[in-house]
Amino acid sequence: MPSLPLPVFTALFLCFILLRLMVGYGRKIPLLLIGTISIYAIQSVLLGIRWGMGGLPSWTLAGLALLLPPATWLSFLQLTGRLSKRAVGLTAGAIAASFGALAISPGFNIPVLVDLAGVVVYLGYGMLFFRSATTRQWEWASHLPIDQMLTVRQTQFIAGAVFSLSALVDLAVAADFALNQGNSAATIVGTANLFMLFSLAAFVIMFSRKPSSFQQPAQIVATASEEQVALVDALDHLMQNEHLYRDENLSLNRLARKLRVPARQISTAVNTVREINLPQYTNGFRVAEACHLLETTDTPITTIIYEVGFTTKSNFNREFQRITGKSPSAWRKENRSSTRCCITP
Repeated sequence: MPSLPLPVFTALFLCFILLRLMVGYGRKIPLLLIGTISIYAIQSVLLGIRWGMGGLPSWTLAGLALLLPPATWLSFLQLTGRLSKRAVGLTAGAIAASFGALAISPGFNIPVLVDLAGVVVYLGYGMLFFRSATTRQWEWASHLPIDQMLTVRQTQFIAGAVFSLSALVDLAVAADFALNQGNSAATIVGTANLFMLFSLAAFVIMFSRKPSSFQQPAQIVATASEEQVALVDALDHLMQNEHLYRDENLSLNRLARKLRVPARQISTAVNTVREINLPQYTNGFRVAEACHLLETTDTPITTIIYEVGFTTKSNFNREFQRITGKSPSAWRKENRSSTRCCITP
């Protein structure tokens, strides 16, 4: 009975993870992101065939593998609005150098060039993702829709970890071929895929936990300064009176322009005073209005989702459950006789 190699399951899981993390981008996913996810799936399936059944030339895997980091990087640049001709040119140069090493390796009988190119590319892009996710994060993310900021940053950490781990695995496999004729290579690759699979599963579980009930704290945190409290009060007033949360593309930059304060200062104030992040703060107002519409109108839930500023049904259901402890349909059924929503953002 034929069996599916572990990398095949890793491929399917990677596709699920990337799609799930990027679903907050909106109702339209960029073609560059779809192409990158496809490369991940194809590369992992081919890897499974190579190690599980054999018969594939090594250059097919090596060439496809060298495309993964730059394709992923370009996808993130597009998602964060930083895709430029200069970035494309630099990435194209890196790809050309990598494939140059792949092309000349057979002629000069120096396969170590392929291993070295792979390690440099994967480790280099891994560090690039880590640096982008940690250095001046609000400067590059402040123009994104608020719901995407944390999602994109989390995904960058995943990409950095995956690429860095892949570089270490390549080094281990190369060392095994040099010292042990590759007798342990399959075990090294399988163990790495298993570790990655469990790590990704743990990451999803960690960020998918839903408390049974959630109420934003009414009291002011002792460590908050008067300036921060005043800033959050002004932000509350802006949200309640101008209904900015209804804009699905609402960004930190737009809030900063409205309040005439630095973007980072707004985020820090919300975190300190309310002990929640900015996306949770914004979604609190969206859910509050959704509660009111569910109680006082017959508007379909699918319509309410977009009226209050959410971009996807899954995000709406998750945030509604987090804040109210109930599903939207259960809330409507139980509170139909109410005249107003009891959730205070």
